[in-house]
Amino acid sequence: MAEEDSGFRVADRRKFTEDGQLRDSAEEAPPREPAGPAGASGASREQERAGDSASSPIVGQDSRETKMDFPTLVLSLTTTAMLQLGLVPDPVSQKVEKNLPAARQTIDILEILKDKTQGNLKPDETRLLDRCLHDLKMSFVQSSQQVTL
Repeated sequence: MAEEDSGFRVADRRKFTEDGQLRDSAEEAPPREPAGPAGASGASREQERAGDSASSPIVGQDSRETKMDFPTLVLSLTTTAMLQLGLVPDPVSQKVEKNLPAARQTIDILEILKDKTQGNLKPDETRLLDRCLHDLKMSFVQSSQQVTL
């Protein structure tokens, strides 16, 4: 059977021989890493491992800037509901649009979180969730009354 050239090369990069002697090639600089599938260099892979903003799944967001925890989740859902209620403009289009069914669903998600985490939250987390839910429910009532008038 004839050997095919698959493009892969195996190189022994151990510093010592089987006898424990230092290899001559070990004193040289280590060879550069080949580019990965997306053409990433070794340097860019090091940046990704270090958590550089270029490796963040969200464009323009530094993965080190926001720690995801329960209050962050509650505030994120609250902000989403405020957008859906038309209380704040969309950050991209700068338009104020109402989507009351979506707002109701987001408020319901916060209610589910409240029910499922009852007794497991710190007092400040409970207060935050309760205040956000109260404010969103009051805003929902006001927004839905304005639509029907």
